[in-house]
Amino acid sequence: MNNQWLEDLQCLVVRFSHLGIGADLASLSMLEAWGLYRYLSRLAGG
Repeated sequence: MNNQWLEDLQCLVVRFSHLGIGADLASLSMLEAWGLYRYLSRLAGG
């Protein structure tokens, strides 16, 4: 299973730390984390 997106999500959370997501990241389900990844990826322009 490719978990590169999880590492990318951590980088995006740091990049968008002003949104205050970092503290809640560990409590997200995989589906919620994927949705957050897609959202932050779009914000980042990717």
